Amino acid sequence: MACMAIYWTFIFLYLIISIVEAQNICYKCDCTISEEYSDVRAVRKVQPVCNEGSFKWYNVYGGALRINFKPIFRGEFRLCFVLHAENARVQISQELPNESTYSVNYKRPAGLKKLVAADGRTNETCITSSGDHIHLFLEPERTVESTGFSFVDMKFIMEKNNEELVYNTKEECRPCTDIELIQAYCSHSDVVIVGSMNDVKHIQDQTDINIKISKVIRNRELLIEGPKRRNGPYITETMTRHRRCGVEHGPGLFLFTGKWRLGQLKMTCSPYFNDWSLVSKRAVLEGSMDCPVVS
Repeated sequence: MACMAIYWTFIFLYLIISIVEAQNICYKCDCTISEEYSDVRAVRKVQPVCNEGSFKWYNVYGGALRINFKPIFRGEFRLCFVLHAENARVQISQELPNESTYSVNYKRPAGLKKLVAADGRTNETCITSSGDHIHLFLEPERTVESTGFSFVDMKFIMEKNNEELVYNTKEECRPCTDIELIQAYCSHSDVVIVGSMNDVKHIQDQTDINIKISKVIRNRELLIEGPKRRNGPYITETMTRHRRCGVEHGPGLFLFTGKWRLGQLKMTCSPYFNDWSLVSKRAVLEGSMDCPVVS
């Protein structure tokens, strides 16, 4: 009888631990995970169901995250992500194929390849799959500076793996051709604005260009509402570009076009407004303008 009681006690504890370890499983495009204060550490499972999305993770010291990235299209793909950590240092690792054994207590994968440690905001990180999915493992590392409420925000995108995804600094940084500029103005951009450079900052591999907006021509999800976006009578917005492009502060009025990527507005074209006026007038006369020009 005593042996049976011990046996059922172990079974009961195993079920309790299994329930704790399995909670907060998220199958959405955007997930919010909040860890309760507990002595039981657990691995939370996340499986996004969209090619692009985000997740927020609160009270991160309650365990770890195991994320299964599997796009809705078939074949090999590239996963890109940025991560912002507050009051926490988070180690992001890739789970290696055929090495996903776990330890007995914490269920931590044995085969992990460290990718990046986040303490603040990371640059965009991209990895290529060797199959139809990628597993990432996120684990917090407490430091002496880790005080206060811990929070992690991760944004991701999965793209078909092809030659066009290979990063080319020369291609990204060159000025737009007249045809590319017309396409960016008419249809290939999320945001088209007229404005001047308010400030330019270089942060690691990225350049942030703060723009004082004079006119909004196209606005898809442009977050320009609220007092924090105002600079006197003007509304401001920040676009980003790779630091290697060598963007510096310059006077004058510009036409800026951009596309949203991983929560940031990436600059695509930025001619002087007078140059754009000449291009658009010539295109109208030649009948090659794809859309009306906003005056």
